[in-house]
This record gives sequence, structure tokens and C-alpha cells, in this order.
Amino acid sequence: MSSPRFFAFDPRATRIALFLGACVLAVLTAWALANVRDGGGVQDMARAGVTAGLMFAFLVALHRLRPRSGWGVTLDARGVRVARPFSSRELDLHWGQIDSVRRLGRKGDVLGLFLKEEGRVLVTRHLFARKAVFEELISALEDRLPPPRLDA
Repeated sequence: MSSPRFFAFDPRATRIALFLGACVLAVLTAWALANVRDGGGVQDMARAGVTAGLMFAFLVALHRLRPRSGWGVTLDARGVRVARPFSSRELDLHWGQIDSVRRLGRKGDVLGLFLKEEGRVLVTRHLFARKAVFEELISALEDRLPPPRLDA
């Protein structure tokens, strides 16, 4: 592998779903606050607080999942660098640390990097804008790493 290959994260569908969910929660919050103003009880106040909190959580997740430079998976001669969706730190894995690469899930939409000692690292399909980018990442990893042991 001569030059680093970068596969960018761009979870468009997830971001759209989070935005639509935040909009629905904004409407529910306004409705609950209107009920509180019209003499609603503690239940309406609690409903307004819960929906406002969920709306805030959706907006924070929407912000954290925005595309940015260097956010994705990088393959180079040293190993694999995986950016974490909700953290600013990257996970550096050397080729010697990775035992095998397997598809997981019912539809094969989760890529599992199984490590020799520390467990596994999961990269999901929804973090990529297109399925073709995800498939290209899997084929690049399978070219570099051996097939899983005891696979029928």
C-alpha cells in the first residue's frame, strides 16, 4: 500500500432523520408548553421537559455527525485509523493488532475489525454516504488482511 487511502464518513440519512426528529420534538415541546400555560399540571410540564431534552440530544448528535475533514477511516502502510463518531480522538490500529475482518449483522452492514487482544472495532454502513464507499473499504481491508479463521 503505497499511499494512504481515505474513506470519509458522511451519514446523510442519519442526519436527515435526526433533523426531522428534532423538528417533531420541537412541535411536541411547544404543544406541551402551551398546555402548561393553559393550566396544565405537572404531567404537561414533565412532558415539555422530556421532549425539550430529547430535542437537544438530537441536535447535539446532528452536530457531532456532521462531515468534517479527516473524519473517516484511513488505511496506510502502518495500519488503520478510525475516527470515532462522537469523539474527537482517533483510534490507531497497527496491522499486527488486527486478527480478522468480518461483516456482521443481518444485512452485512457492520464491518467488524477483530483485534488480537482488545476485542473489536465496529464500523457501520450508515456512517458512509453511499454503499459503494463502504464496499470499497471492505474490499481494501480484505485485500490486506487474511480471511477469518474457521470460516466455512
